Order: sequence, then structure tokens, then C-alpha cells
Amino acid sequence: WHVFWTSTDRTMAACRSVAWILSVVLVASVKTAGADPLEPRRADPSQVSVSGFSSGGSFAVQYHVAHSHSIMGVGCLAGAPYHGHGSIAFNIPGLQSDTNTFYQAGYVDDPANMRTDKVYLFHGSTDIMVPEYAMLSLREYYKGFVDNNNIMEVLDVPAFHGFPTADYGGNCGHLSVPLYLNNCDYNAAYEVLNHIYGGTQPLTKPAPFSDVATRGEFKTFDQSEFQQLFSTHGMDSQGYVYIPSGCSSATSYCKLHVHFHGCFMGSSFVGDEFARKSGYNEVGELNDVIILYPQIKGGLFATDTSGCWDWTGYTGDNYAFKNGVQIRAINGMIERLLQ
Repeated sequence: WHVFWTSTDRTMAACRSVAWILSVVLVASVKTAGADPLEPRRADPSQVSVSGFSSGGSFAVQYHVAHSHSIMGVGCLAGAPYHGHGSIAFNIPGLQSDTNTFYQAGYVDDPANMRTDKVYLFHGSTDIMVPEYAMLSLREYYKGFVDNNNIMEVLDVPAFHGFPTADYGGNCGHLSVPLYLNNCDYNAAYEVLNHIYGGTQPLTKPAPFSDVATRGEFKTFDQSEFQQLFSTHGMDSQGYVYIPSGCSSATSYCKLHVHFHGCFMGSSFVGDEFARKSGYNEVGELNDVIILYPQIKGGLFATDTSGCWDWTGYTGDNYAFKNGVQIRAINGMIERLLQ
């Protein structure tokens, strides 16, 4: 799983067939050779946001808190509060106090930066893998730092543990492996980005089954240059980026959004299908938002076999700080697209 409940996650993984595991190993080993470097786009530094699902949602929160000076919005779907260390027992006042302590020590940006940020929180009403109280706890965490009017909470979509889409994936109320995409007649990608960027002028919403993303470029890029040598970073060798047709210039000044996949949802398991089918590219195309999809490596020989973003500390005690290896890598990718 998507981390929240490591025991549940491992149990599910163990229950998968040997044939499925072998297919995962094959997918993990087949990579596009010679991926290009991530190219500068001179995106707008005042319009950078992040989101994620499950472990990726928890990581999006971590990145937001660590780099609140440069992030103006976050979307978290089925995730957890900041610096939870993989626990399900959340002491929210304690975590809020820790955040301020980390700022005083220089580990994260000033949490006062988050006051005007936009926060989108989602929990499927039939999701039993991540308890609803996890997201309610995250709401309470953010209420200590963010203007409450800027927090949008969605709890009534009958989605199981999966990323909800308007037109793709399995049954909304069931576990949809291997993609964890649930066809819920709910465009979560649009709702996240519209809450963050819409303001008084809502973003243009793509129609179901839209092919507008064919106008832009979906690219594979080399992640290795952003990885710290000789570290247990857990990251894959390649990531994905969608460049809308309106952002094709090297000086695009477009908005930039980074999405973090959940466990078992990275390229090691599903190739680029989640990145292509989640709905973010269509919204990005119609609203000039570059979409970055960093990837964690999964599989039998990976640092984290489930391919989860680190919200538990498997990369080290500094996993939720600005100098954590995964957070540093993402910051490097963002800085490249801002150049």
C-alpha cells in the first residue's frame, strides 16, 4: 500500500500472484534508454504547487512545509500530516510545535509563509485503507498555519483507495490495481488545480475523454542528475513531464505543478500510464500548467520495494527537511524548470 498502514500494504503485496510480481520486475527492468535532461522552461516562480496521492500525498505535504517560501498551494489525497514518521497516532499540537522548532533550526522554511496558500484535501468515503481521521488530522494541522478559508476538504466522493478521475480506471468504490485509478465521474486533477490556481477565475475544465493533451509534449527525462550520489534516495532513473503547447517556449512563464504518485503507482509498476491517464495533462494543456511527475523506484531490489515516497524515514532522519535526499532532488527539478 500506499504506506499509511504498512502492515496492510505488505499483506496486499504478499497476496498478489507470483506471475504479477514477475511482471513488475520485467516492467521495472525495461526502461527507455538515453532519456533527455530536464529542460529549462522559465516557469513562473510565484505559481509553483504540489500534490500527491497516498504516500505521494504525505510527501507533497512534506515538500510544501519544507519549501513553503516557494510553494503556493498543495493537494493531498489520502495522505497524512507533516512529519508523521509513518505513525497513525497523530499529536497535531505536537507536530505543529515540531514544525516551528524545525524552522528555528533552519530545517524548513518559515511556516508563516503558508498563511495564504491554497490547500486541497481529499478522502474517498469508501476508502478503508487510509482512515478518514488521517485527513481530518491533516486538516487540523494545516488550520494552525493556513487561512481556513483557503482549505478545501472533499469527503463525500464514494471512492475506494485510488486516484479519482472523470473517465478512466476501475470502479469508483473498488480497489483498482495495478493503476489505482478510479473512474468516479470526478476529475480530481482539475479540482486540485482549480482550487490552487482558479481564484476568482475558474480554470478551463476538460471534457471527459478529451484528447487535448495530444497538443503538448509528454516527455521522459533523466532524474539521475538530481540524485545525491552514494545515498539511499530510492528514486528511479527517469521521470516524466508534460509540457503544454502554450508552454513550449524556453521562456514560457507558465505555472508549474508537481504530482507525486502513490506506492505501486510509479513507472516500475505501471510505466507511464498513471502520468498519462490521471487527468493532470489535460488540465495543464488548457490552462498552461507544466506537470512534473517525479518517480520512485519499486520492485524487489529497490530501496522501498513498494515504490513509496518517503514519509516514514527510510532515507534518513532528515527525510522531511529541506536537506532530505528526495526533497533536495525535487527542488533541483523545480529549479531547472524555473530557469
